[in-house]
Amino acid sequence: MKNPSESQIRKLAAIMFTDIAGYTAIMQKDEEVAIRLRTRHREVFENNHKRFTGEIIQYYGDGTLSVFNSAIEAVKCAIEIQIALTSVEPMVPLRIGIHLGDIVYSGTEVIGDSVNISARVQSMGTPGSILISSKLNDELKNHQSIETVSLGKFELKNVQHPMEVFAVSNKGIVVPDRSELKGKTKQHLKSIAVLPLVNMSASQENEYFSDGMTEEIINALSKIQGLNVTSRTSSFYFKNKDVPVKQIGKELNVSTILEGSVRLSGNKMRITTQLINVDEDVHFWSETFDRSLEDIFAVQDEVSLLIADKLREHVGHFEIEDHLVESPDISVDVYKKYLKSRYHILKMSKSEIEKGISILQEVISEQPDYPWAYLGLHLAFTLLGTLGFIPSEEAYAKGKSYLDKAIELDETIPECQLQLSWIAFLEDWDFDAAYKHLNNLRKTRPIVDYYQCTSTFLSAEGKLKAAMHYIDIAIQMDPFSEINYHLKALLYHMEEKYEEAIHYYEKSIELKPDSQVSLLELGQSYILSGNAEKALALFSDLDYPPDDPLIIGGLTIANAALGKTDEAREGMKKLELLMHTETAERVWFLLIYAHMIMGNHGKALEYLQTGLTRHFPMMLYLMRDPVLKPIRTTPQYKEIYNKVYAKSSEFQGGGANK
Repeated sequence: MKNPSESQIRKLAAIMFTDIAGYTAIMQKDEEVAIRLRTRHREVFENNHKRFTGEIIQYYGDGTLSVFNSAIEAVKCAIEIQIALTSVEPMVPLRIGIHLGDIVYSGTEVIGDSVNISARVQSMGTPGSILISSKLNDELKNHQSIETVSLGKFELKNVQHPMEVFAVSNKGIVVPDRSELKGKTKQHLKSIAVLPLVNMSASQENEYFSDGMTEEIINALSKIQGLNVTSRTSSFYFKNKDVPVKQIGKELNVSTILEGSVRLSGNKMRITTQLINVDEDVHFWSETFDRSLEDIFAVQDEVSLLIADKLREHVGHFEIEDHLVESPDISVDVYKKYLKSRYHILKMSKSEIEKGISILQEVISEQPDYPWAYLGLHLAFTLLGTLGFIPSEEAYAKGKSYLDKAIELDETIPECQLQLSWIAFLEDWDFDAAYKHLNNLRKTRPIVDYYQCTSTFLSAEGKLKAAMHYIDIAIQMDPFSEINYHLKALLYHMEEKYEEAIHYYEKSIELKPDSQVSLLELGQSYILSGNAEKALALFSDLDYPPDDPLIIGGLTIANAALGKTDEAREGMKKLELLMHTETAERVWFLLIYAHMIMGNHGKALEYLQTGLTRHFPMMLYLMRDPVLKPIRTTPQYKEIYNKVYAKSSEFQGGGANK
């Protein structure tokens, strides 16, 4: 008699699970429609499995299980299935998950841990999506026809270690936000979000102090290896919002929340803190600290260490240094002024940044050896230039002297390396140097800025797939940062995936409605996607002065795309006049866009040469913009390209067609 085990074989296979999202509800609402969807699903499923040599193992209700000998063929099959099911009505809301792993196969069934992983990955998906494991994604790296993006790491049920999950991002395939997958994963156990400490002082003006204390605690806890700490932007997103702690924990994907308050009274302060278990929505520790302001740095260290220790008792072991906050040799009054300056600068309007600069000038006059004051001034001038409030060349020149002084005083500060990387990138166009400084930052403390910057530098070099990986990590760390979504939108724009770009620009604007950069680039994506009417409506409805460059430029490029030549030329005349003002770089970019849209390629190339001559930082992004596609093969463009990317690590000359 034949041993049953002899018919079983162990093999490496790509395992695919599918199911129709919401099928039970569809069946309850209209049984005939549900049966029609399932029939169509199976027909498309079977036809494509024949094409890509997949073997169907099992149908179960509205779901399927199949295996492939090739990971590439499995993903190609999944793409064709989704495109077929979403291209005509009625669309079938299918979720697909694929994993590559070891299975035991009998011809009629498959078993093994890999089958469980594939099922878990599929269950996370949204209609129209294809989710794959990191192991399977590794097999796709040299196949340019298949594009994927990381959604981050997840702790899956009955899977021992957190697993990175990727989404197939080919045209026509839905790429879900990580936020859409909430409730399908566990929060990272060793994770915390520090909510803004509430200002309980008699004076509202003391809010700068409570915000500063919050940021110091975030920075201190971020030094702990093995502890995931939500970044400042996302924590502060919930400031003054009446949102249940449990919901905040789920939104930020953390297991623990710290909340509390600060009260100043004369030379005394009272800090209250409490730690909350998100899953159970219960406080498991609280403490009140009544201290003198003269001991501010010692108190910050004491509070941070105690929080870390209580958190470790609750979630499990991680190493804690003897000190998390250093005590600089400055007076309390100077430190309070520094906190107040940062409070204003981070509001990022021209008047608030200038107010912060004024305060920092006082700090330097009183404490000329305090490196953080110089770093603050460098940040302020960098923001003024980057946001277009003053000419970037002027802003960067002023900021550089302050950074040099900060480095002279203490080059070990991680933010020094961060700013040096930006200088190498924006001012010197030196990619190798920029990456060198970023690596120094990563070794010291890999803050969210590291991932944002790496993504930005990679996108400027045209390494879009790698850039997407880094910005997805940044979004995990800081899910309410408008900058992160703007950068992700820019990547999709460069890939000419305008629908996805529009989605993320809108998400960025939702978080920061006055973001001029995202508003402008949203309009550009509308135009390049063939929706110039939407762009015109967008710029027409903005509540800005009619002489603002955003309004003039936005309406100009929209009118150019709509064929309203007279209106476009009138707008271009206004932009040309502004080329002699401090907004030159902003309008230069818009003039190139307008000329390209109107087919004035020679004029666009002239302005591109102007950008090279004047060393505008925007050149690094503009050279990758799809609007320039019609001139990329011209000798003039190639010559400019080669000069812009001469210091790129991947530069090999003549790379303009990349």
